Amino acid sequence: MALLFGIGGLIVFLLWPYHKYTFRFDPEELLHHYVDGDRPLKISAMQRALALRIKADMASNWRIIQRLRVALQIALVLLLFDILAWLFAIAGV
Repeated sequence: MALLFGIGGLIVFLLWPYHKYTFRFDPEELLHHYVDGDRPLKISAMQRALALRIKADMASNWRIIQRLRVALQIALVLLLFDILAWLFAIAGV
């Protein structure tokens, strides 16, 4: 039973809505910052700035993804132990 509760807790952790991912661009913010500002940027400078922002977002999201990956691996190990426990219980009957 403890294994099932452990798996259930990890599933809740994995499926809980998480809103700190960073991968969105607000078009209004982009236009204000890169086009409509005091000094509009050239396309190459805009592409460079956006590429650096995407890289920073990837690094930020990577920490979140790693935590979820570890939780999924622990849940898998607990599931395997749970299956083994059931097999031993059935074989012992």
